[in-house]
Amino acid sequence: MFAFRFALRNVLSRRSSAVIILFIAFTLALLVVSNAIFDGTDSGMEHTYVNSFTGNIVVCPKSEFPLSLFGDETPVTGELSEIPLLIPFAEVNELVRGTEGITSVIPQITGVAVMDINEENIPLSLFGVIGDEYMADMSGIQMVSGRPYTAGERGLMLSETSLALIEEDAETELHVGDTVKLVMTDGASFTIRAIPITGIYRYEVRNYTLDKIALIDPETLRGLMGVQDTTDDIELDEEVKNLLERSNEGNFDDIFADAEDSVVTEGEELDIPALLQQDDDGQELDAAQNNTWSYLICRTDKRLSAKKMIKALNAEFKKRDWPVQAINWRTAAGGSVVYVFYLRIIMTVGIILILLTGFIVINNTLTISALGRVCETGTLRAIGATQRFIALQFLSETSLLTISAGALGCLIGCAISTLINRAGIQLNNSLLVQLFGGNSINAVLTARNILRCMGISVVLAFLGWIYPVHVAMESNPIVAMRGQV
Repeated sequence: MFAFRFALRNVLSRRSSAVIILFIAFTLALLVVSNAIFDGTDSGMEHTYVNSFTGNIVVCPKSEFPLSLFGDETPVTGELSEIPLLIPFAEVNELVRGTEGITSVIPQITGVAVMDINEENIPLSLFGVIGDEYMADMSGIQMVSGRPYTAGERGLMLSETSLALIEEDAETELHVGDTVKLVMTDGASFTIRAIPITGIYRYEVRNYTLDKIALIDPETLRGLMGVQDTTDDIELDEEVKNLLERSNEGNFDDIFADAEDSVVTEGEELDIPALLQQDDDGQELDAAQNNTWSYLICRTDKRLSAKKMIKALNAEFKKRDWPVQAINWRTAAGGSVVYVFYLRIIMTVGIILILLTGFIVINNTLTISALGRVCETGTLRAIGATQRFIALQFLSETSLLTISAGALGCLIGCAISTLINRAGIQLNNSLLVQLFGGNSINAVLTARNILRCMGISVVLAFLGWIYPVHVAMESNPIVAMRGQV
């Protein structure tokens, strides 16, 4: 206790103490405010994207390139890579749906095409989903006009903003019920599909990531992409194997020797499109049961940790040796969301560098102070002060400086964050909306943020104590009492 009182007297008697405290307090206040704003940004982005298109967890194929719901996230060349399919889909789908804590699962296939209107080619990121199920699951989307297409129905849905941009580029107006032309190229060949617009919707928050999305029925998208339904294992019976062997031997006349003629009654019309939509048993194919999907968008129970569920799912996938992975909403959103995350890291590192600079200044100040007090320290040791007492004295001084500065910095940071929230700063620029994850700037104060800053204060106190106390310990009591350094 005496060492603490002695240290307090020394701190109050030095003019440099106020400068040190204010410097550390200002830097930690900056750290508190920046973290609070980034926490608000993360919270806003998570709410927007989870409720608009990513869900809490996305199950996707393992890939050699970074993969989001938009496809390849590799810079420049990303849009050229083919998006792999989930294999084995049926087993993965069953496992995910049976996982405790997952409340809903929406399958999706992704593609990129251009809308050809008035000789204008407008690129779109197409999300092939079952429209009515998708809209019911995404609370961040509201229908403006029209309706969602249903399973097995052909249709395209556009956001209000996407529609406005398309109309501006094409210099024409589009309405629900209009048929548009979609074109997908593959080298020298291209595929064209005409599709009706069934609905216009609005996102809760507008940003460039969401503006790129158009919702389309999966069958039309598969047709554009030239994707066929897949099965995991195909077993051929003996008759088919013999047929293939005979064809390989060149006995083409024998291939259809046992085939019976198909008889069509006079007046009976052969419905070829209907036949194309049937499987081998003559039953119509259910779009929801198709195995050609690239993603499973999962929503989870809010009371459970999505991070732990991702870890558990990936462990199960690895155990079964499936080329599949579970990713979080941030990775699934890709692009700008990941950039904001890295921006936060860069800013935090920058502030920590400022703190390290401040630490060097503080350490030098305390060291100079220790050198100037060699006589005092030596006298204390000569009259019986132990090395432990001297060490506690210097530790108390640095702790008083840094921890009091940390507490002051946290208080200032909390006050500034509260003022930002009360100001209700609105954002009109879409880039800023994208950056801050919402239409306004929100600072979210968390106990973790405050504790982190106080922890930095404690670390600074310990590091700032080491060298000055080492200098004080080296002083010779006899020489110090003579007033020699």
